[in-house]
Amino acid sequence: PPSSPTHPPPPLSRGPPASPAQRSAARAGVWERADRLGARCSGTGGPAEPSAAAAMAGVLKKTTGLVGLAVAQNPLEKLRILYTRVLTALEAIPPDAAYRKYTEQIINERFNLIKLEHDVQKVEEKINCGQVEEIITQAENELSLAKKMAKWKPWEPLIDEAPHNQWKWPI
Repeated sequence: PPSSPTHPPPPLSRGPPASPAQRSAARAGVWERADRLGARCSGTGGPAEPSAAAAMAGVLKKTTGLVGLAVAQNPLEKLRILYTRVLTALEAIPPDAAYRKYTEQIINERFNLIKLEHDVQKVEEKINCGQVEEIITQAENELSLAKKMAKWKPWEPLIDEAPHNQWKWPI
């Protein structure tokens, strides 16, 4: 509703909350108990019923709180698929290449975590790289980069000798 004496205007938000405690509180605000929210209408005009998946998970996420980033449907399954595709793309890179070694290590750690943990909030906390939707975006970007790295072949020697002082800074 528009602002009025009974409905003050909503507070303006300028960037992320300042402290880790405020960020944690803001993230907690996007979760709501499934038994209060419900996922589907019963069709009888009665209270909403949670879906089977929501009932098993215990919570539903309403929003990411980030503009342009929608709540992911089946986020852990999507991560499993993406991590499998990243690991497959990394097979085109030599095993001794630094990019492959370190990327495989990170992806395997995260992949094993989502195989063992079925609670999205716990996965977010253990990975500690933002919300699961942000982690999905990171995995999509890593898949794109892995394909590009296989094409670019940065592990191969230079075609020509590097110019004198190319790697010296400041000149």
